[in-house]
Amino acid sequence: MSRAVIYEMFGGPEVLELREVPEPHAGPGEVRVRVAAAGLNPMDWVIASRPEVAEQFGITVPSGFGSDFADVVDEVDGGVAGFAGGDRVYGGALGSAVADFVVVRAPSDRLWHTPGGISDEVAGTLPVAGLTAAAAVAAIDLRPGDTVLVGGAAGGVGVFAYSSRSSQARE
Repeated sequence: MSRAVIYEMFGGPEVLELREVPEPHAGPGEVRVRVAAAGLNPMDWVIASRPEVAEQFGITVPSGFGSDFADVVDEVDGGVAGFAGGDRVYGGALGSAVADFVVVRAPSDRLWHTPGGISDEVAGTLPVAGLTAAAAVAAIDLRPGDTVLVGGAAGGVGVFAYSSRSSQARE
């Protein structure tokens, strides 16, 4: 058995329960990641509280919670290339990241190797907030000397957008 945060009805934080669940295992084309860090995003709370939004993402109750995760691959299907047991990774698994283990397809556009020097706690925030910030910065086509106002820079997307803008300005 393992643990996962589950909700059986839509609502606020009061519907979330930490439960014992059958331990998941990697199947064909999949890897299993032991989760040490899970990042939470506003969209996670919106999906858990609004059935019409959850439906847009194909989520029904009962469901797991969260999307972003990071730690180490601990099971790999024999047909998977590019990932091996012990690899540090981070990624996204919509509706199942707040758990002891998450199983994801590999290779996929939602699983990446964690760069050296990046903690699991930081890597576990990258998929939603980091990709959103990168897309926003790319969309405005910054040029050297541009000035950018990053509204809400205290949130995850704002912090990454500010960091991305700062690193581009130095190049």
